[in-house]
Parts: sequence; structure tokens; C-alpha cells
Amino acid sequence: IKWKGWSYIHSTWESEESLQQQKVKGLKKLENFKKKEDEIKQWLGKVSPEDVEYFNCQQELASELNKQYQIVERVIAHTRKPAPSNEPEYLCKWMGLPYSECSWEDEALIGKKFQSCIDS
Repeated sequence: IKWKGWSYIHSTWESEESLQQQKVKGLKKLENFKKKEDEIKQWLGKVSPEDVEYFNCQQELASELNKQYQIVERVIAHTRKPAPSNEPEYLCKWMGLPYSECSWEDEALIGKKFQSCIDS
């Protein structure tokens, strides 16, 4: 799940049951996704091996793009959270995404993997 208002780095795997328990909005999107997956599964059973290979390559490329969205391209700004925590936060530009998708992230999350972006 790519959560609304959160960057891709906060995406999670969820069961349908957990989504229903949390009473999240967008369960219709889940139903549409499942319907689309069923249609794809049926289609894959009818097409040539070349079409299946092409489809799988496209899926792999899309998956690689999504992984890219979890890499900080640059840190644009920084601030500190209000007291008492006073921890640094960084405005992150994510690779492959427009500036409109920038998000504020805690140093604890960004500092470990992307210290070079913070430094620069």
C-alpha cells in the first residue's frame, strides 16, 4: 500500500483483513486491483509465450521504478521538530518523482542510508 500523504519509503504490505479492520478508505481500489489481476491472469493463459515474456519484462521495469521512488535524490531543506524532541527533519526530493512529491522525513529514517545527501 502506498499511503496517501506519505512517501514511498513508508509503503507497507497489508492483508485485506487488516485493511478492513483499520477501516481504511479506498477498499474499492482494492476490489478493482483484484479484478484487474484476475483479468491479467486469464489473459496470460491465452497469449503466446512471447507476449507473456514481454508482459513480465514490463512488470519488472515498473517494479524497478517503484524501488527508485524510495531513494533520496537530494535534501532540499532541513528543520527541527518542536520541543521536546527537537529532532532534525529533512525535506527530501525522491528519485524519479516530481518536486510536488517531496516529503519531510525524520533524520532517524534518512540519516542511515542517505547521509551523503544530507551532507551535500
